[in-house]
Amino acid sequence: MNNDNIWLFVFWGAVLFILAQRIFARKKPRIFLPDFQRAVKFVDGAFGSVLEPGSHEPAGKNEQITVVDMRPQPIVVERITYQDAMQAPSVISIAAELVISDPFEAVTKLKNLVNDSIAIIRDQLRSMVSKRITDPAPEIREKLAGEITLALNNDLRRFGVQVQRIEVTELWSRTIKPPMAIGAN
Repeated sequence: MNNDNIWLFVFWGAVLFILAQRIFARKKPRIFLPDFQRAVKFVDGAFGSVLEPGSHEPAGKNEQITVVDMRPQPIVVERITYQDAMQAPSVISIAAELVISDPFEAVTKLKNLVNDSIAIIRDQLRSMVSKRITDPAPEIREKLAGEITLALNNDLRRFGVQVQRIEVTELWSRTIKPPMAIGAN
């Protein structure tokens, strides 16, 4: 064998080796989780564990891994109409950050994290503020934001999410004039 044939043989051997590595490596994909993600691992359809940031390799075909983004999601719930404790038509809007507190609960109980959470927030918010008299004063808004945070987090905790940094962006009420009596006194 001459020198050119040896180098040709080494070259094609290296190409075949690299192709074989790529083909066999595809059968075992690796999952890379940055610091803002977690993953929920299910084995044969049952909960396995919550995977922390890092590199993970599924053990087999019977494992399913669902990646969860843990970054706060800004949400705005606008123009919730309700009747306050004085039966006056009122409107409230809030802005907040939606945060996942338990990845397993969030993945298993909510189909769409943001939309399902907003529906829960809207219902809880309406029931809470309808028991109060609407007062748009700034100090009352801040106090109301704290109360809303506590009430919403108590309700959202069972879904693995919570809200933080709530701000009441709109709050007003239209006073109703009492009906005038018509007729002779």
